[in-house]
Amino acid sequence: MNEHRTSIAEALGAFVESKSVTFACGGTIAVASSNDDAADGTSSQLLRPFALRWDSVTEDGELSKLSFPVNMNDDISNANLLKLVKDCQPASFGYKGADVLDESYRKAIKLDRSVFSIDFCPYESGIVDTIAQMPAAQAELYKLNIYAAPSGFFKAHVDTPRSNTQFGSLVVSLPCDYQGGQLIVRHAQHTVSFDWGASTANNTSATAMNWAAFYSDCEHEVLGVTEGYRVTLTYNLYCAAGSGDLTGNSPAMDVKLLPLYAKVKEALAQSDFLQYGGLLGVYCQHGYAHTTSEGAAKLPGILKGSDMAIYSVFKGLGLEVSVKSVLDILNNSLFDPSDYDDYMSGEDNSDGDIDENTETKLRKPRWWDGSYLKNIEGDVVVAEVGGYEESVEEILGVSGARQSDVLWLTRPIHGNVGMVHLTYGNEAGINCLYTHAALIIEIPPASRRTDSTDTTVMA
Repeated sequence: MNEHRTSIAEALGAFVESKSVTFACGGTIAVASSNDDAADGTSSQLLRPFALRWDSVTEDGELSKLSFPVNMNDDISNANLLKLVKDCQPASFGYKGADVLDESYRKAIKLDRSVFSIDFCPYESGIVDTIAQMPAAQAELYKLNIYAAPSGFFKAHVDTPRSNTQFGSLVVSLPCDYQGGQLIVRHAQHTVSFDWGASTANNTSATAMNWAAFYSDCEHEVLGVTEGYRVTLTYNLYCAAGSGDLTGNSPAMDVKLLPLYAKVKEALAQSDFLQYGGLLGVYCQHGYAHTTSEGAAKLPGILKGSDMAIYSVFKGLGLEVSVKSVLDILNNSLFDPSDYDDYMSGEDNSDGDIDENTETKLRKPRWWDGSYLKNIEGDVVVAEVGGYEESVEEILGVSGARQSDVLWLTRPIHGNVGMVHLTYGNEAGINCLYTHAALIIEIPPASRRTDSTDTTVMA
C-alpha cells in the first residue's frame, strides 16, 4: 500500500477520534440595514435590525438606545455609541476564584446583563440550534463587552465554568465597524481564528452578525483592536435536551470554520491520497437506532456532535456522503475468522491503488476492507434450509448487503443487531450479525479534485 496514503488516513482518523473535530464553530448572518429591507422578502436569511437599551437616562429623559447595524455616517448613531462606551465599566476576568482587574492582561469594558436588554435572540437566528448539534445546548446571556481602539485586547486564557453543567461559551459580535480584534481559539495543538474585522476580505463587521462558540477547556484570546469598537455579547452554554434536524441545513454555521475542514481539504489536495478515487469510511461516534425502520428514516437528520460535523464538512466540500449499515462479519461464528485475518492484521495484499479504468472494484486499504454495506432501512431476517455450505456473498446478498472496499478512518464503537440468520430442518440454528452506522464518503479521483478556496473540491 502507498505509505503516504496510509499516513494521511491515520492522521485524519486520529483527528476525527479526538475532541478536536468540534472544539470550535462559528458563522456569519447578514443583518438588514432597516426593517423595510428585512420585510421586503428579498432574502429569508436576513436578520432584522435590533436595538440595545441600557440603564442610562438621556437628556430627553429616555433610556439610552443604540440600533444595530451601527451607521457610522449618522451623527446620532455615533453619539449613542460613544454614550454606550462612556456608560460601561472596566471588564475584569476570573483568576483563582476571584474577579481580577488588570489592564496589562485584559483591556476592555462591559455592561452586566442586569443593566441592559437587547432584542436579538440567538435562538431565533438559528445559532443555538446549530451549536445544539455539537452537544445539546442552552444559551444564557452573560455580559456585553466592548474592546475599543487603539488597545482593547484580552490575553490568552481559559474560561472558568460558572456551573457543573456549563460546557462552553458563545461570543456574538454585533454589527459595528472595527478592525483587528481577532478571536483566536486553541485546543490540542489546533488553532481556529475568527477574524471579523473590516480589514478582512469578507468585510462583515459593520453589516453582519458574527458568532463563535467553543468548549470551556479551550484557550482563547482577543487580539488588539486597531480601529473602531468591537461590541460583543457573551453567552454561557449549558447542557440541555437535544434539538431537531439541522444536518446540512444550517445557514447560521460556516462549515469552513470547523477545524476538520482544513484537515480534510489538505488530504484531498494530496494527489497520492486515493489517487483513483474510492470510498472513505467513518464509523459514527454516537449511537443511533439505525436498525429500526423509524430510526433509519431519520438519518442523517439526527446525526449528533462530531458525526454531524464530519457529515457537514464532507458535504461542504462537494462530496457525496451517505449513512450506511456496516455488517460486522469479523466477530461472528457464522463465518470463519481465518478467512479474514488480513482484515484484522492490517496486512495489504494489493499492489496499491486501483487501475484507473476500474471504477467498481477498489484495492484493499489499511484496517478493514471488503466491508459489507447496506442501506439504512431497518433489520433483516434471512431464513433457509440448514446443512448447506453457503458463502458469505450468498447469505449476505439476501440481506441487500454489498461488498465494497473502504478506507476506514475510525474503528466501530456502537453496534445493534441488524441481521438474523435462521436455518431450519435437520440442522436448525440461529445466528445474528451486528451492524454499525457509518458515514461513507465517495472520494473522486485526484484528477477531478481541485485545490480551490471555495467549498467545492470536485472539478
